[in-house]
Amino acid sequence: MIEIIPAINVDTFDEVMERIKIAEPYVQTIHIDVSDGSFTSHAVWHDASAVSRLVTRAAIEIHYMVDRPENSIEPWLSAPTVKRVIVHEESTRRVGDLIHHAHALGKELGVAIKPQTPWERLEPFLIMADMVQTLAVTPGPSGQQFDERVLEKILKLRQQAPGIPIEVDGGIHSGIAHQCIEAGATRLVVGSSLFTPDMPFEQALEILKRDVGI
Repeated sequence: MIEIIPAINVDTFDEVMERIKIAEPYVQTIHIDVSDGSFTSHAVWHDASAVSRLVTRAAIEIHYMVDRPENSIEPWLSAPTVKRVIVHEESTRRVGDLIHHAHALGKELGVAIKPQTPWERLEPFLIMADMVQTLAVTPGPSGQQFDERVLEKILKLRQQAPGIPIEVDGGIHSGIAHQCIEAGATRLVVGSSLFTPDMPFEQALEILKRDVGI
């Protein structure tokens, strides 16, 4: 199933909740970027003490961009509204342990890579993980340009694992979205093209849905 997932990349809990309220009437899943500045060049909202207050009817997907996530992931995995946490292959040597731990808690664990990381680094997790993700921009602020080299990664991952959900995150807009789905992606994480001052959220979402045929 193809899914368009709104991405929230903001600095405060209030901003997170504001965007959740905008998106939740229209989607099943909402993606929240969490970064303390250890893995990325900048920090966004990463208050683990507040994650239990994420009240929404949508399922929450946490993109956990933190070095050594095994040291701090527990509150995020334990939060009732969090369905899935995505960690980066580049951030830890304990991806396998994190997958097993998430499953023991009844949660999903996804594995992501940066645009410059070879797709083969995901190969050991294609059977274990619940999904894989390739970033199409350098981890950082919303609004960056899509790196079209990622399309080849999607093709390779789909050839290796025909059934696994493949998520693409960053720089996605109408036209690019269609190319990602054609290459084999099933989930598109979209920030600035949905949360835009140019049009209402619902209208922006419909444009993307038409582009990918859903």
